[in-house]
Amino acid sequence: MERSRREKMTEFYTMLQSMVPNLFPKATRTRIVDEAIAYIKGLEEVVAALEAQKAAREASSGPATLHSQRSSTVEVSTSANAAFFAISFAARPGMVTKVLQVFEDHKAEVLNATVACDDGSATVTVTASEMDEEAVGKIKGDLVLM
Repeated sequence: MERSRREKMTEFYTMLQSMVPNLFPKATRTRIVDEAIAYIKGLEEVVAALEAQKAAREASSGPATLHSQRSSTVEVSTSANAAFFAISFAARPGMVTKVLQVFEDHKAEVLNATVACDDGSATVTVTASEMDEEAVGKIKGDLVLM
């Protein structure tokens, strides 16, 4: 019975040692426990810092509404032979596909598209071949509603 208990304890220490980073294979049991405690305290500090960042971010952005989460900002400039669109929105899965689908729906020829993501927001820039002002306006309207 004592042998079984010791084997289980050895197994538990080995498992704990494998979960704590930067421990040498020959670490003593005391060292394993001390390092595990220090590692857990470090993780708790990281969690507290991330929660504080999240609270600060939520406080600075104010109350989120469904409308503000769905709206996007669209800037358009045109030249003689191309239209340039810059679409900014809160990054969500599938949004880039939806942006490009708008151009597809309006049968606009996309010459170039780039995507940039930063801190939960995304910006898609699209260069489309020459279009009339009415088509540009319709595309811009559809993009703003996303």
